[in-house]
Amino acid sequence: MGSLIVWWLVLEGLGLITLPLTFRLFSARADHGYGFAKIVALLVISYISWLLTHLGILGFHLSLEFTLTAFVLLNAWLAWQSRTALGEWLAGPGRRAILLHDGFWTAGFLFFAWQRSLGPEIFGAEKFMDFAFFNTLGRTDVLPPQDPWMAGKEFNYYYFGYLMFADLARLTPVANHIAYNLCVVTVGGLAFGEAAALGLTLTRRLSFAFITGATLMLIGNLDGFLQLWEKGGFTQFDYWRSSRIVAKGDTINEFPYFTAIHGDLHPHYIVLPVTLLFLALLLDPEKFRRRTQAPALRSLWWFAPITFALASMIVISPWELPVGAMVAFLLAGRDQPLRPLVSWPRIGLGVTVGAMLVVSYILYLPFYLHFAAPPGGVGQKFAQTSLIEFLIVFGALLVPGALYLAGEVASRLSISREQGQLLVAAGLLATVVAYLAGNAVYVFLLVYGGAALACTYATDDHERRAAMLLLLAACLALLACELVYIKDAYGDKLYRMNTVFKLYFQSWILLSVAAPWCWATLAERSQRQPRPAHTAEVVAVSALFLISCAYPVGITATRLSGRMVPSTLDGTAYLEREHPDEFAVIKWMRENIADLPVIIEATGNPYSYYARFSANTGLPTVMGWGNHEGLWRSHENEVGQRATDVARIYNAPTLAEVATLLDRYHVQYVIVGELERKDYQADGLSKFTALPVVFSHGGTTLYRR
Repeated sequence: MGSLIVWWLVLEGLGLITLPLTFRLFSARADHGYGFAKIVALLVISYISWLLTHLGILGFHLSLEFTLTAFVLLNAWLAWQSRTALGEWLAGPGRRAILLHDGFWTAGFLFFAWQRSLGPEIFGAEKFMDFAFFNTLGRTDVLPPQDPWMAGKEFNYYYFGYLMFADLARLTPVANHIAYNLCVVTVGGLAFGEAAALGLTLTRRLSFAFITGATLMLIGNLDGFLQLWEKGGFTQFDYWRSSRIVAKGDTINEFPYFTAIHGDLHPHYIVLPVTLLFLALLLDPEKFRRRTQAPALRSLWWFAPITFALASMIVISPWELPVGAMVAFLLAGRDQPLRPLVSWPRIGLGVTVGAMLVVSYILYLPFYLHFAAPPGGVGQKFAQTSLIEFLIVFGALLVPGALYLAGEVASRLSISREQGQLLVAAGLLATVVAYLAGNAVYVFLLVYGGAALACTYATDDHERRAAMLLLLAACLALLACELVYIKDAYGDKLYRMNTVFKLYFQSWILLSVAAPWCWATLAERSQRQPRPAHTAEVVAVSALFLISCAYPVGITATRLSGRMVPSTLDGTAYLEREHPDEFAVIKWMRENIADLPVIIEATGNPYSYYARFSANTGLPTVMGWGNHEGLWRSHENEVGQRATDVARIYNAPTLAEVATLLDRYHVQYVIVGELERKDYQADGLSKFTALPVVFSHGGTTLYRR
């Protein structure tokens, strides 16, 4: 509990410190961006300290301290410069806004802290990978950082998001085995609070602010309701099944609630609060209005913070690039008429977005200069996604927009009831025919996206246009999954696994912002025009929202019913229970070994207990999970060679035979524990008794060369 409070207080402090900066970035309509102050602080502090270290000006520890001090002074100066306006706002609506947004964030933070405490183990799936990165970045004083699973090599992975949260952990006294889980919790809490802030900006209704946060972070897809129907109760839910629906599990369709409780601190999850910041900057209606009224050159300043947010999104998770650029182009140009389709203002906007991408690359140039992207490219293949599977994933998020668009199209065309019924019947027939041909998702998305595009430019209201363009952007991203894919190393059977994974996740974000706005608009229309059809629409959307709560309720009930140990946020408590000897050695290493000396331990299969010492300490090992290093390094020969060398070092009968290898990898510590005794020859392990014993507990021993 103490760690939870300290962590919350640090983030609260960062948010309050950053208010003078967000006061300039956002308008009063968006409560001057206070709901986004915490992620702005983390981004700016991490970026500047990262850049100072890369430029060799300061070591990383000193650069972080210097940047934090400078950031506080900057905001103090901004507060003084804006003292009159800021004081008036704080004396009026500002106080309520701060309490409201802190309430949203805190509620999300505490909810996900409780959820994480039900399954806190930093083990399983890819948590060892995430924890290794997190621990190494917490130790390092130089950049680029050393790869914890391939000692002597630099990271060849998207590490900036991990660095951002490692920086946050450095600002607290919280130990990393608790801080890791608090980082997972923080992303969930920030995303909930920021989505609520976006909902409040767009709908101006407190209830729909909460619904927007909940739609993004607290509901599941419709498979949860199917599980409830099948099992007849809320226990025995399969939490994994709901994330592997499309193409019989050959793709991944994670959604934010699943990712939060799953607990992998992956880039696509870490980037969530940054993506919402990016959307908030684009969607701020007053700032957008001022930009369209400003002279052309002056209006470009509006793009500066948006560009920084986009650059940060891409460096945290490169999959954000295509959708982020598309969303920037659509939302920034929402004041332009549809026709002519090719116009000088639209061409100019395209050039501006292109320039944003160039600046994004330059801002994080030190990372890209050290990063070797695996070979890839774009492939083209017509997918055969099942419409039923697709609607199980996105049905609840698409229905509010579909109902709103149907009403808008009907009113714009002034069609009769009979004509409307005929159009609906024709649409259903086309969908059935397409379904039988295996292409129903194409038809659905083309019709949905076409309606969104038509409705966007049927109104001059920029705020309505923004919501429709979010629907259009989501449709385009989802349609892309049916037509193209990013080539990777997963083979023909899983050719679009990552493409669906990342674009579905991003589409969920876009729809989570747009759907509550559509719901709120339907509710307003029902109140203005209380007709049975309008009431039925609101009831249908409300019912779908409640049905979507089946997954989180069922997973929580299942976890509570099967929990046999006390709830905690200590991610290594399982080690103390299940591997007490190794836990004792890991604990000693964390507390007594400084910097980044190289260790050697058993290497083996991914998604397993292998690489447990490097993962739990952040100390670089000769070879961790070879499978992952092969993916990150395009299957370099050295990856396989290192695995062979590790076996040779452990199995050789004398130290003299492997002295050259140990020197080559600069090994300072040798571990002999459970996996080493299982995998390697006893005669080979006995040679290490000639080395000094640094620490030993039960059957696990740490030697030093």
